[in-house]
Amino acid sequence: MPDKIPVVSQDFIFAAISEELGAIFALCLIFVCISCLFMFFNIAMEIRDPFYKLIALGLGTMYGVQVFITLGGVTKFIPSTGVTLPLVSYGGSSLLSTIVLFAIIQGLYCKQFDESSVNDE
Repeated sequence: MPDKIPVVSQDFIFAAISEELGAIFALCLIFVCISCLFMFFNIAMEIRDPFYKLIALGLGTMYGVQVFITLGGVTKFIPSTGVTLPLVSYGGSSLLSTIVLFAIIQGLYCKQFDESSVNDE
């Protein structure tokens, strides 16, 4: 009964999704978040410049911590803090900040390939 879940559109959206769409969909959502985190770390490991590598690692870690805090709070593994689930929860500022995070990491990934093509010539 998702109408009984408090703050269902923001903090506990994962609980409502799990209840409405089932455990398989909830596991798929967790796997999508984990695969994004692994791709962030993979991109960070491919970057040669240490400054940009640390930026990518920091942003990837920030994303991973946000997902962990949200899912841990919903499952009562840790206390709920009110952090929203990236790209899923309702809210413009959360969505915008997550898209900016993805864009920065994508920009670092593209910059790494631009530098490697210049060095090859």
